[in-house]
Amino acid sequence: MRVGNQIPDLNGIEERLSTLQQEMLVGIALGESLSNVMSTFCRSVEALAPGAICSVVGVDDGGRMNFIAGPSLPDHYPAALTGIRIGPNVGSCGTAIFTRKPVEVRDIEADPLWGPYTSLAIPYGLHACWSSPIMASDGRVLGAFALYFREKRGSNQVERRITAECLNVCVIAIENSEARARLNSLAFFDPLTGLGNRATLKNRLTMILQRAAELQRPVAIYHIDVAEFRAVNDLHGRIIGDMVLVKVAQLLRSFAKDCDLIVRMGGDEFLIVKSAANEEFDAEEFAQDIVHGVYGRHRLERGEEIMIDVRVGVANFPNDGRDHDDLLEHAETALSRAKRNGRGYAKFEQQMDLEKRMRRALERDIGLAIERDEFSIVFQPQVDAKSGVVGAFEALLRWNHPELGAIPPVQFIPIAEANGAIHAIGAFVLQRACEKASEWNEKLRVAVNVSAAQIVRSDFVQLVADVLSATKLEPGRLEIEVTESLFIQDLANASTTLRRLKRLGVSVAMDDFGTGYSSLSTLRAFPFDRIKVDRSFVSDMVNNSDAAAIVNSVIGLGRAMGLCVVAEGVESHEQVAMLRLIGCHEIQGYLFGKPLPAENYADIMRPRHGNRSDGRSAVV
Repeated sequence: MRVGNQIPDLNGIEERLSTLQQEMLVGIALGESLSNVMSTFCRSVEALAPGAICSVVGVDDGGRMNFIAGPSLPDHYPAALTGIRIGPNVGSCGTAIFTRKPVEVRDIEADPLWGPYTSLAIPYGLHACWSSPIMASDGRVLGAFALYFREKRGSNQVERRITAECLNVCVIAIENSEARARLNSLAFFDPLTGLGNRATLKNRLTMILQRAAELQRPVAIYHIDVAEFRAVNDLHGRIIGDMVLVKVAQLLRSFAKDCDLIVRMGGDEFLIVKSAANEEFDAEEFAQDIVHGVYGRHRLERGEEIMIDVRVGVANFPNDGRDHDDLLEHAETALSRAKRNGRGYAKFEQQMDLEKRMRRALERDIGLAIERDEFSIVFQPQVDAKSGVVGAFEALLRWNHPELGAIPPVQFIPIAEANGAIHAIGAFVLQRACEKASEWNEKLRVAVNVSAAQIVRSDFVQLVADVLSATKLEPGRLEIEVTESLFIQDLANASTTLRRLKRLGVSVAMDDFGTGYSSLSTLRAFPFDRIKVDRSFVSDMVNNSDAAAIVNSVIGLGRAMGLCVVAEGVESHEQVAMLRLIGCHEIQGYLFGKPLPAENYADIMRPRHGNRSDGRSAVV
């Protein structure tokens, strides 16, 4: 082969090109970086075409060039070329990519295509350039393959033959790199927010902790949960919910730029890892920054304004653990505390670990509580506000744990809902309550609280029908109490189920009215028989004008809609007087009777054919 403007012999070129292509494919298959593969490729091409300087550039979605390889070009070239927007007069490569056609410039200094860019080439002895667009199989332009020359000339036959084969190799290499980038993105990044995901966390957290241990610096782990996110999804739809997550990710990025790691754990949960930059770092102060940085009304991509708030759990390395699994678990435990308390953040404490172990013990034991006969049912009277006559009893579940003693429902019901035990427990309560009620005075109702998790099951209505049949209790004497959370989770399914219950003759009450997200819309969606005013309003109504106004409004609303209103948590005569004055229908609370076994209310529950027929008045 001869050098310079003379045309080299074509003999052997085809074989050498085939070998070169095979070598490049091996490098690609072994996972070498695109830059390394193409740099080796360029050197091999230059060996085949002496006198030529080879380069490969790419182009991004915004039409800006990025330097991929060109080991024989001047050192300044990569930085100078990267970021230049393609166009009809942007040197050889920018023009070739833009026009999708080969561009041959025999004299860079004189050609108008190179006008503002001659300083990139001429001072370094580059006088000619032939550039060809790299076309993907789907028609996209991936970049440009170029041969520069140190003298003013065009390309020869061999160089054109080499270029034709090299373009195929470039397509394979760049498309493979793009595919690997997409796989890497799917594997390590959340597609919705662009943040790292759990795999990223797993890969990087251990290294962060190791580095912190070497430098003897603390690290704070922040587990972040979007408050009431399920309600946002249910009330506004999942598209808006996704926009909220994107907005939260943007906010976290904005004030956590100097953090080691920000990831989306999944759902509405995020995690930030922050190493202490100095001894003055305050982990709790930064937790407050997270809460304050996110809290407020934010405009979303489509223009909607949504209130966003978060809860944060904090765990510190090394005080709260040295192993990344322990730290993540402790941060999650602290988050659970923050969510239960309804406050911005909580820092992990050893006591929380004990509470978590207790919760796990309860999760284990609650599934056996029925067969171990650890559950019991107590009853609390509901009385007519004017006459004081008992008209119904609410059935309430109690759990007497053999080791831990009495476990309050507020503690074990969420556990039962989470692990699925609520279905067997709910059936047990319904069965026992109806059995007892079937023995009472025929005018007394029994009210049974039902979890949203129970009602959404397709067999719940059949369960109620079977229990009524087995206990021979008139359907009109059974009342099912539900909370608004049922409708927030699944309005359509909830309404269908409750309407089927009403067709059985069962009445339906909304419990804890006024504490949910959409009370009025829920009342419109389903014709309830009763609404129960939450005890938190009733307990404050004597001394708090706002609470009194809320109770008055709920009772007025109930009257307007033809609904019976029951006030819960009544404990004083002053409350009774106010409730009677504003027209409350029924009252329930310690003033009229505590939740007790049915035997304690035997005189009230006794059938009419018993010794007393007038024993239904509550003792005040």
